[in-house]
Amino acid sequence: MNKTPLYFSNNLLFNLKDKKGHCTDRLKIRNIVFPILFGFLLMVLGLYELLNGFTKGAEDISPSYDIVTYSPMISVWVFDYCFILIGFVVFTINIANYLRYNKYQIDESVITIVQRRLFHGKKIFKEKLENYNGIRFRVEFLQSGILTKNRYIIELNHKNYNKCVPLYISTSEKGIRQRWKDFAKLLKLPILLFTDDGVKSVDYNDFNKSLALQYKEGFIKDNFDGYERLPKMLAYVRKKDKIVIKIRKVIWDAYNLITWFILGINSVVFGITVFVYYNADVNPSFFAYLFMTVLAVFIVVLLLILFRKEKLVLKRNKIVHTYKYMLFSTKHNQINKKDIEGVNINENPATGRYYVSIFSNDNTITFGAKLAIKDLRWLKRFLIHEIVK
Repeated sequence: MNKTPLYFSNNLLFNLKDKKGHCTDRLKIRNIVFPILFGFLLMVLGLYELLNGFTKGAEDISPSYDIVTYSPMISVWVFDYCFILIGFVVFTINIANYLRYNKYQIDESVITIVQRRLFHGKKIFKEKLENYNGIRFRVEFLQSGILTKNRYIIELNHKNYNKCVPLYISTSEKGIRQRWKDFAKLLKLPILLFTDDGVKSVDYNDFNKSLALQYKEGFIKDNFDGYERLPKMLAYVRKKDKIVIKIRKVIWDAYNLITWFILGINSVVFGITVFVYYNADVNPSFFAYLFMTVLAVFIVVLLLILFRKEKLVLKRNKIVHTYKYMLFSTKHNQINKKDIEGVNINENPATGRYYVSIFSNDNTITFGAKLAIKDLRWLKRFLIHEIVK
């Protein structure tokens, strides 16, 4: 697995004028305000409940002979300490993450990089622009809470990952390919394609043709064999007006194991909470009802995410990327076939896995991030055949 640079921002644009400029890569305050407030609120609520804040002042009108002593299996104060601990961890982690940053400065031919880490101080790197081998575009699969999403990165690529420079970072794929070309033209560096066949260097002037035009001019070939066996992990469905390619079953990986672990913890906490209040001779407070409702919703969302499947729907004039959940489907993205400029198999260096990318000038579809490389190669040949025929 190749090492990749650590970037903190999900929304960064390096403004360059005449090969000069500077930028700072760090978490935006607006992205951590809610987690910090949430963590602080958990600590306050846990402490307030621990000090009997929700029951203080309540009048006991029960007759003395009706009082039944009840000792729950797990004392309520255990949950109070859990809230305080979780709140403290959430609060502290987000404050610590904000203190980390990278700073970059480009002054024509010299690039200066300053990295600040919480426990390792500052590191400064300097490098000449001529030692960078090109402009790279890559997609990271970002864990955002319990959800995963794509983070699109355009960067100055260097063999030393500490010297790579982010030029554009976003969670939106709109306009990403045009920005890639613009940075290559501005810095007069080639475009780098990291594929399953190795690294390819392309001049930015040759990066504007549609896939259909590339096929007509002989730059690419249609090597799809209609009699080739369909990969076991892919399902092919031909309907009246469309073709559907979908992944047959959920492919488990480390992210799924983490999600299963979180699901298990939440299920246990939810079960214990219901058991304690069901056997207690007291009515749950509003805070307890809210807590159990949030846990139940959280568990349902985790189950939907765990059993989500990807689908590609090929219509006459466009390709649509959708997600199939247990009871419904959602459209994630789509590109018109006439606008598609390439279909590649790219590597995600953070995981060592490959995925298929379908891209136009202002849009990108990524599919099959957990599939085997041989399945992705079949899919690539099939997609090119369907686009250029």
